[in-house]
Amino acid sequence: MTSQSLEDFIKQLDAISESDGMLYGRARLLSDAEQRHQRAILQYSVYLALSDAFKCFFLETVELINPAYRPNVMEPLSELYEIFVTRLIHSFKSLCGADRIAVCGYPYQACTLLLDVFNDLVLSSAALQKITDFYSVDGVILGKPVDIAQVQELRKRTEFSVCQKMTGKESGLTQQTQDELSNWDALFHSEVRGVHLSLAAALGFMKGAELQPALPRFDAEQFAMFVNRYFEVCWMTLRLIPALQLPGMPLSQEWMDKWTMLDNALGMTVQTLTVQHGNKIGAAIVELVKAKFPFNAQTDFPL
Repeated sequence: MTSQSLEDFIKQLDAISESDGMLYGRARLLSDAEQRHQRAILQYSVYLALSDAFKCFFLETVELINPAYRPNVMEPLSELYEIFVTRLIHSFKSLCGADRIAVCGYPYQACTLLLDVFNDLVLSSAALQKITDFYSVDGVILGKPVDIAQVQELRKRTEFSVCQKMTGKESGLTQQTQDELSNWDALFHSEVRGVHLSLAAALGFMKGAELQPALPRFDAEQFAMFVNRYFEVCWMTLRLIPALQLPGMPLSQEWMDKWTMLDNALGMTVQTLTVQHGNKIGAAIVELVKAKFPFNAQTDFPL
């Protein structure tokens, strides 16, 4: 496309997007609604403080790891360590993305993103405990050429096997916890595949009693569901962070104290938030994290 044709194309877009004399005026309605939603979130001071404290700790850890480890490691770092670091940072970025999506007014959409983060963290924890390995998680068979069909099949088999051992029949978790985790997972899957949560929120519209807004608007129940899921996944992420330490190269006692404080805070928050809403998933998550993410501030990379 030439510069002239590109300019003409933009002019056409301008022409069809004018509203009340303002170019792209309706798009600005979105940003205005998102800003109102962000202002409504300010009442959740504990959420904002704990969320930002977790983010600060993760970023601080990465800052400490990079200068502290790279210059002092004489031998090449394990490829498995590099894979783990990359996966954990990806989970952190996804958490940050979900947080921004929810704060701007799209909590159910944010929950669908957290579903993948939850599953990725379970797989990473299983690999660190040698229940599986990072190659199988990625569908890779060392020494063999990549075959997409085989990659997908191995990944499915690995995910199923890990699920059975981490959250399912072979996990050793109580039956009540297994059921709660399964139901919680199914709830978010229902939004991914059938927008069932969104449909339930639109019952008033379906009955002809309400309008169906396309602009985000604050809904305490929807945001509370996101906050529950968000802090669960933050806690799982926090439990994996100490594995960034290499054997014989621990971080400072101050860093360990910060980790312990956040671990306690996230655990109590997960339990309290769920109790307040009258369901049992909080206790199930506590059992899951303590049993299947058995890491602490002294943990180092085990592979």
